[in-house]
Amino acid sequence: MATTRPWIIVAVVVAAGLVLYFAGQGVRYWQLTGDNSAVRDDIARLERATGPLPEGASDQETKLDAKISQLEYLHQLFEYPATDTLMSIVSETAGNSGLDLVSMTAEDVVIEPRGAHQYRVRPISVVVNGPTSNVREFLSALYELVPVLVASNARMVNLDTSPSTQIQLRFYLSPERVTEEIEETSG
Repeated sequence: MATTRPWIIVAVVVAAGLVLYFAGQGVRYWQLTGDNSAVRDDIARLERATGPLPEGASDQETKLDAKISQLEYLHQLFEYPATDTLMSIVSETAGNSGLDLVSMTAEDVVIEPRGAHQYRVRPISVVVNGPTSNVREFLSALYELVPVLVASNARMVNLDTSPSTQIQLRFYLSPERVTEEIEETSG
């Protein structure tokens, strides 16, 4: 053995180590394959118990996603927490419509029941100067920006010379279900 070279001994030891390592991996693979078949048997048993997915399941998921998107959009309609935000929208829209904004006054928030919901309503009184066609354009553009708006009590004066319009804007915010107490007192 004295004539054997040391690198041959190292090669034999490394080869023996690799054979043992891969044998261990093979045994592990064999065990996991057996576990995998047990899981597949469980899945098959559960599918038999629950039945296959209905044919329209993907259509229902698509409809649900569309309804969730619509709900998120509707919630965004009511997200105008600051009066300053509403007033800046009104001011910019009036300017973009070719109207001179003479005055704008935000009034106190009131609670208004409408059907099965109650709304916080932010009234804002606006006085603008400009032609009636621009007032119509202003209200249309404002409604496009804030669809939870009702314009009421519009009053126009000086239609022959320099038209001036006073409008009461009512912004409906944060709808909530009406409780029984409110229904009893309002009905």
